Amino acid sequence: MARGRRDEWDDDYEEYTPQQVEGVLEYCEVEVVSDTFTHFLAYCPFHGNTDTPAMAVDKHNGKFHCFNPSCENSGELIDLPRRLKGLNVFQSMRKVAYYKTHDSTPFADRMAEAMNTPVKFVEFKGDFDRMEDDLWESPVALEYLRGRGFEDTTLRHFQIGYSAKQNMVVVPMHDPTGMPIGLIGRSIIDKRFKNSTGLPKAKTCWNFHRAKRKGETVIVCEASFDAMRIHQAGYPNVVALLGGHVTDLHVTQLSRTFSKIIIMTDFDRKQFRPNCRMCDYKRCRGHRPGRDLGRSILNRMPNKKVMWAAYDDTCVYPHEAKDAGDMTDSEIRTCLKNAVSNLTYSQWGAVLEEKDDLPLFQNA
Repeated sequence: MARGRRDEWDDDYEEYTPQQVEGVLEYCEVEVVSDTFTHFLAYCPFHGNTDTPAMAVDKHNGKFHCFNPSCENSGELIDLPRRLKGLNVFQSMRKVAYYKTHDSTPFADRMAEAMNTPVKFVEFKGDFDRMEDDLWESPVALEYLRGRGFEDTTLRHFQIGYSAKQNMVVVPMHDPTGMPIGLIGRSIIDKRFKNSTGLPKAKTCWNFHRAKRKGETVIVCEASFDAMRIHQAGYPNVVALLGGHVTDLHVTQLSRTFSKIIIMTDFDRKQFRPNCRMCDYKRCRGHRPGRDLGRSILNRMPNKKVMWAAYDDTCVYPHEAKDAGDMTDSEIRTCLKNAVSNLTYSQWGAVLEEKDDLPLFQNA
């Protein structure tokens, strides 16, 4: 533990090194997700936080605070071993002091190592050509895709196929070099998905191999169909996460390649979860997974310029659209041209998200 300081204006506080603070966090099994110049951002251990890092820990005075309104745990660095490991005051003081001289690998160095560790992919040996040919011989599959707003040139660009056996349209997935690594299947009858075995969607973003060649700005959405529609609207610099989570490898990939991120994740209706770990155990306040995903992207890339797609200055997406697939190409272009800063979105976007008794896209 480093020196303390006191004057007539300030309360007592301790000063630590960032390595010392991080050592205590690691001992207490608090998962650090990212960091800023002054703080570590971590999953809060007090309310089972797993989606978006909700806790900030000061790198120099060790003070922590959870920003989830239903949790709001806060305290000093010494409080973490006491509350999370059951140590008494003196044991906790010794544990914090131990990490003053204990060598540990800084978070930034661990992230750099992860960024320089190549990810291995296995080539998928599917018969892409046959499935692509089958699509153009299936009036039913073509009618389904055209009904979702896709032009034939878009279907050919992404080499979309069709499996008559599964009655599914098939979307190929590639690694960052363009090597095929799997298939995404979607039923043309209902919203049913079936991916190829071991699809490595946690290791890379869909369409990354194309988007990385289109400049320093990337648009991030959730589904491959949404990304295809955004591409069709004139924005080929788009990737899809293929789900509601952004992984360390996604963050590494996007951080290394792009300087500006535009979030175009879903604007869902509120979901109320039984036994919600993020809220009070018996009363969930409701969550919009697509918006939570956007904030997770924001929090995990603090050094990037992050913006939010928006139809105009009072509306997220037009006519209660949930995602890009519910919009026309013109509406998609408007949302991207009018993308707002995170500061602007935080001021009025949160108001829209809290309105349960009104349409999701009611003007603020």
